[in-house]
Amino acid sequence: AQSLLAIINDILDFSKIEAGKLKMESIPFQLNEVLANLDTIIAINAQEKDLQIIIDTQADVPTFLVGDPLRFGQILLNLASNAVKFTEAGKITIKTEVSEEQGDQIILKVTVSDTGIGLTGEQIKKLFQSFTQADTSTTRKFGGTGLGLTISQKLVEMMGGEIWVESEPGVGSSFIFTVRFGRAEKSMV
Repeated sequence: AQSLLAIINDILDFSKIEAGKLKMESIPFQLNEVLANLDTIIAINAQEKDLQIIIDTQADVPTFLVGDPLRFGQILLNLASNAVKFTEAGKITIKTEVSEEQGDQIILKVTVSDTGIGLTGEQIKKLFQSFTQADTSTTRKFGGTGLGLTISQKLVEMMGGEIWVESEPGVGSSFIFTVRFGRAEKSMV
């Protein structure tokens, strides 16, 4: 039931994005709440595989931001869930840092790294295509719709950023993205 719900939600989000009907919110939120929610959600699957989850927020990252916390969390969840899915041993690291400051705006850089199976250059080229996965064999070990990364890419772009991958087969992968947020005052949240 959960898998079917996830597939339906992916298809609905993808359809909204393609139709230009997905709207971004711009509300005050706390970054640590979004990261704590992410940690809670992925912790169960990570514990089943004995994976360590590391949340690394650099000291200069503002706690209070203005943007769309739900969609930001969705990007994080897509990337972190993939990291857990494709990692059998080791750790998943979610690092946030300020890439750039522009007045009351910041460009937040997020890196989701794993010690998983990694990707070849050919696989990386196909990753952000709709309904496509790196492993196209009919008996593939890993499921999914092939929409999570496409949706994440579109959301990142809607948030004024970009997304890319650095990977090496057998060593692991890093999915890196930037997003633009405003700064919020504590009293706004």
